Amino acid sequence: MRGNIILFLLACLPFIGNAQYNEFGVAAGTSHYQGDLSSVITFDNIDIGLTRGAVGVLGRMNLNRFLSLRGGLTYGQVAGDDRLTNNAQRNLRFKSDIFEASFIAEFNIFGYDPVYSGKKFSPYLFMGGAGYYFNPKTDYNGRDVALQPLGTEGQGRPGYDAKYSLFSIAVPVGGGLKFALGDTWTVGIEFGARKIFHDYLDDVSGTYAAYEDLITTSEIAGTVAYRSWELTDESPASVPVGGNRGNEKFVDWYYFSMMSLTYHLPTSKRQRGKRRRGKEGNQMGCPSW
Repeated sequence: MRGNIILFLLACLPFIGNAQYNEFGVAAGTSHYQGDLSSVITFDNIDIGLTRGAVGVLGRMNLNRFLSLRGGLTYGQVAGDDRLTNNAQRNLRFKSDIFEASFIAEFNIFGYDPVYSGKKFSPYLFMGGAGYYFNPKTDYNGRDVALQPLGTEGQGRPGYDAKYSLFSIAVPVGGGLKFALGDTWTVGIEFGARKIFHDYLDDVSGTYAAYEDLITTSEIAGTVAYRSWELTDESPASVPVGGNRGNEKFVDWYYFSMMSLTYHLPTSKRQRGKRRRGKEGNQMGCPSW
């Protein structure tokens, strides 16, 4: 009896955790921002009034029913505006494109494998690493002006910090749901936050620089660094030097809420055989973990 049990388990081993197939697809959804220019009209402190669109492509390698590795390219846009916040007097605003390349590990909580074992639905959690490019801009005299080259907090000038880089890294983390349309397509819905490691996604972080210092290299820098003058009769030169322009203790975040559609790439002849044998094995009572 014991020998029969051992043989039975050995016979089932090839089918346990067998989910090695790949996917490729597209994604679309929305992008969001949280930072110094976030709106007070928020859902969980995310600015819903300035939600923008996002699109992407992705590839997924399914190592087993529970673990998948995913690579992707995503484009989105984020924006913030003091005119929608309780800090309207500051009167700053920005928008920025974000181009992200990510590598992410997914953990399928229930196990997911529509190709081999019929596991067609699972919630999942994910975490990974990403590199991204951003370029905050503001509107001025009817045109968009890139803010990083201006050094709006004095960056790049004597006595101030260096200019921040437009390339940075992030830690994507979040969760979602995935379900199969047959054994050929997978639909996914997810929400992901991006933990970043600087506070200049919106070009606002530290203190106000002196107007006289800003205009040494750019008159526009002195004009857009402090925009309360647009609401009052004061001069751009009345900037409160050393006053808080932002809150550098709390770094910015960006978010993607996405729906994806992926195609299961055709498997090899050997894999199709494994799939067929796996179904037969499950019909014989092999566990389908």
